[in-house]
Amino acid sequence: MERFERGSLALVNGTLFTGGRACPHASALGIWNGTIAYVGDDAEAARAAAGPGAETIDLGGRTTTAGLIDAHMHPLLYGEFLEGIDLTQVRSISDVLAEVRSRAAAMPTDAVISGWGYYPVTIAEGRMPTLDELETVAPQHAVVLVHRSGHEATVNRRTLQRIGVDRNTTDPVGGYFERDATGELTGKLVENAMGPLGVFAAPPGPEVLDRRLRRVTEALLAYGITSAGEANLSSAAVMQAYQRSQSNANQPRVRFHLMLDHWSMLEPVEHIGLAGRFGDRWLRANTIKFFIDGTEGQRTAKLSQPFADDPGNTGMWMFPPEQFKERVLRAHAAGWQCAVHAIGDAAVELTLDTFQAAQAALPRADARHRVEHASLLRPDLVERFAREGAVPVPGARFASNDYPVLIERFGPERLRWYQPWNALLERNVPVAVSSDAPVQSPDPLKNLWAIVNSRSEFERDLVMQPEERISLQETLLAYTVNGAYAFHAEQSKGMLRAGMLGDVTVFDRDLSRLDPLELDTASVALTVVDGCVAYRTI
Repeated sequence: MERFERGSLALVNGTLFTGGRACPHASALGIWNGTIAYVGDDAEAARAAAGPGAETIDLGGRTTTAGLIDAHMHPLLYGEFLEGIDLTQVRSISDVLAEVRSRAAAMPTDAVISGWGYYPVTIAEGRMPTLDELETVAPQHAVVLVHRSGHEATVNRRTLQRIGVDRNTTDPVGGYFERDATGELTGKLVENAMGPLGVFAAPPGPEVLDRRLRRVTEALLAYGITSAGEANLSSAAVMQAYQRSQSNANQPRVRFHLMLDHWSMLEPVEHIGLAGRFGDRWLRANTIKFFIDGTEGQRTAKLSQPFADDPGNTGMWMFPPEQFKERVLRAHAAGWQCAVHAIGDAAVELTLDTFQAAQAALPRADARHRVEHASLLRPDLVERFAREGAVPVPGARFASNDYPVLIERFGPERLRWYQPWNALLERNVPVAVSSDAPVQSPDPLKNLWAIVNSRSEFERDLVMQPEERISLQETLLAYTVNGAYAFHAEQSKGMLRAGMLGDVTVFDRDLSRLDPLELDTASVALTVVDGCVAYRTI
């Protein structure tokens, strides 16, 4: 059986973007035994560095970078998404009902029909099916359909019965069961109101977890992603699945950085005295993950001023701020990097205040705490990122793909400071790129298009934030150099430089010659991990 570990390879005649300031461009690269041994313009030197017998691949001028790093995604949720109903393409209620009807006809009545990725903006009726409409196609099955954000679900009556929720059920802290004007449930569950759905979530067995990780790994490699951040690891079973996957040299692999869920993991790591930054080149854990607010679409992001389309509503905390501060301080004291989901400006402000207080109480050199999404900012918050050393990790397509909703939620003045890429980079803030898959596709070309153009995907002539457009080169830096920095991994990855890991992404053409509006027509042609070809079309 072929082994995919520590290969040797020469890449020549390319358009290499190295990520290094001293030598940002080159044409040839040699990898020996999994490590970059040569970068420059001498093809023969690249072949010699790779050693006798190593394959030479002519890149034909294609743009080539260090392996792309998706700094925040949910690999196993993405794997589950790939197995369920794909709701990202539905365009009407009849489409949704047809998908559910088809699954109901093929599944036993004790099975749960699940789907992921609906987005009311792309549905003609602007909503999901009602309880009565779902009843017509699946009266005997539990149906759970999840909004693409992961922060909302639409269910049917059978589901409500099985989870024990009715009109008299009290809304939880940090969530709600939507009701109509008469007080009856509509079937929409928002934020922590999705908690009761856990009765359906019997932990997947090892075979299911392994299958999903294999499928996700194959998908990421086809997208040129060589490293990814697992944004919410919460069980020993999932940890073991990652360990099985990453210890198997007989299959292609992606390097994973694990963020441990604070509710389930903070006490155990404190108890055994486990500090961050442990693992190897394939699997590392150095981060504790927190959620402090919700999302824009569900109007649960925590804001300093009310939503423009919902006066009086400033969103919600996912748990009390004082408890949040106490737990972040504990993680900081234990030596961990803290990563906080914070979308609204009030949530970002609380997060930065908490990081500042943790450092004041217990100074740590280069703690490098992260703010996941860091969506709705203000000028003063941008300055604080620059001053305090926190790393923002925005979702690359959040603005372009959510623009019709965002303009309603915030209005144009506040939306000016929604994920302000250029303002942050001008202040040397190392912004990293996230897909948040399955919330959005991990396809880097869609993400490059969104960041470089700052346009709505629904009105491609509409430039949303002209002040915040950044160049292709700056975006590639965010996908490589800054992605590595966000994980304290810049000494081993993120650049094409001698001594770095042999991870390389090759696009199917020279991206610099494309009109920026055509970036999403390109694709990945070659993915190299540890010097081995893990995906190729050339």
